[in-house]
Amino acid sequence: MLEVLGFSRDEFDLYRALVEVASATAEQLAVTVGMDAEEVAAFLVSLEKRGLVSRHENENPTHFTASPPTVAIGSLIVERQRWLRRAEIELERLNDLYRKAADDRTASDLVDLVPGRAAGMQRINQLLRGARREARLTIRTTKLTSEGYDFVEERRALDRGVTFRLLSERGVLDRPNSFGEFRDGQGLEVRLAASLPSRLLVVDSEIAMVPVMAAPDDLSGGALIVHRSGLLDSLIALFEGLWAAGAPLLESAAPAGGTSELDETDARILRLLNAGLTDHKVANQLGLSARTVQRRMSNLMEKAEVETRLQLGVAAKRRGWL
Repeated sequence: MLEVLGFSRDEFDLYRALVEVASATAEQLAVTVGMDAEEVAAFLVSLEKRGLVSRHENENPTHFTASPPTVAIGSLIVERQRWLRRAEIELERLNDLYRKAADDRTASDLVDLVPGRAAGMQRINQLLRGARREARLTIRTTKLTSEGYDFVEERRALDRGVTFRLLSERGVLDRPNSFGEFRDGQGLEVRLAASLPSRLLVVDSEIAMVPVMAAPDDLSGGALIVHRSGLLDSLIALFEGLWAAGAPLLESAAPAGGTSELDETDARILRLLNAGLTDHKVANQLGLSARTVQRRMSNLMEKAEVETRLQLGVAAKRRGWL
């Protein structure tokens, strides 16, 4: 927790250990936290300078006590909040200057080239870290959707309250449990498409990123950063058209209405099958056996009072299950 205030993990562990006791010597703390006594002594000096601990030299050996967290840490938090507020004000000033400069851009200024895959991946992470409201993202069945792609920045953005609309090729689901850690109501909406023309990232409807070469789209040829312009509007329109035709997999809001009749597993099975996946691929996605998927489908058909999967699809839409 204290790392955000400029403290190391060891300093935090030491302060926390001292909070839990009335007082302690450096040697006693070293035993408690499992550190070298000399290291503990150096950390205590650092914490003392920051006002988090105080020493009692009239005792032999010297004892240390923790300052009250509300006073010691609270003041640091207030100071950090003050600096963050100043940074936010400066950010708004810079954004105003940027928007004014954008009005004077020429056609050649509306698109930037990011050379190479490494620089392209770095820019993707930068754009996701800077997202404030919404991110639109397409994912194709490429190297980027191998086991090494773990949605780290997407998860961090979701934690900040950014909503995501993610349009994925069905082939991405060949990787088991591709979206297994995500659930309805987490701010992430996922739809599936048979194929997509290219990777695309649009952040806050203000900036977009596409690979220079659509095939392969692993960013080896670099990427294009598209600023506010008619071209950006066209990319957004392309995404919206593809999105409208996609099959829902996850909803950004918690399910309501008819979906409450189903448990979460049955609801996801229906969506995956509706998106065109086989029983085997559905089982891989959900960590189930194909036999379990088939048994659940039989139960769903019985609940919907139908005899075939085609009839189940119609009934599921009528009942609000899809």
